[in-house]
Amino acid sequence: MHTIIRLIERLTGATGIIAALLLIPLIIATAYEVFARYVLHTPTAWAFEVGYMVMGAHFLLGSAYTLREGQHVKVDLVSGALSERSRAAIMAFFYVLLLPCLAWLSYGLWEYAYYAWDINETTGQSSWNPRVWPYRAVFVISFILLGLQVFAEILKALIIIFHPKTKAA
Repeated sequence: MHTIIRLIERLTGATGIIAALLLIPLIIATAYEVFARYVLHTPTAWAFEVGYMVMGAHFLLGSAYTLREGQHVKVDLVSGALSERSRAAIMAFFYVLLLPCLAWLSYGLWEYAYYAWDINETTGQSSWNPRVWPYRAVFVISFILLGLQVFAEILKALIIIFHPKTKAA
């Protein structure tokens, strides 16, 4: 189990780095748009769409990494008073409920991305009008990665529940 957890978390960590690096083109595109609009008086046709696509990819790709690091918002009102094993059991229960939802969502998003590729769909938001299937493919990848990280969290919870003296990962 430890090997599976390490592999998933290594993949999640690499994706988190990619998500963080996406801020660089986002900042460059936004800064150039501001410069072009207010200094050159010629706004770009592409900066808005690059901005929302890169920001969306940053947010989605970072979700599995955020879960890995335990940084998702949670209310510790009750769980703070529970033992580590009880907290792990509660988390495992809810993660097991979440996993099929993520699988179903990933499948639906795959169909959504494939349809966009099949019909050569574009954004229709600007004169640049890029294809949307790569952006939608990021949705699929992100939710699959989140599902994998949820699976790793279930494994870590099971280790805590059944082997409390062993470190989870």
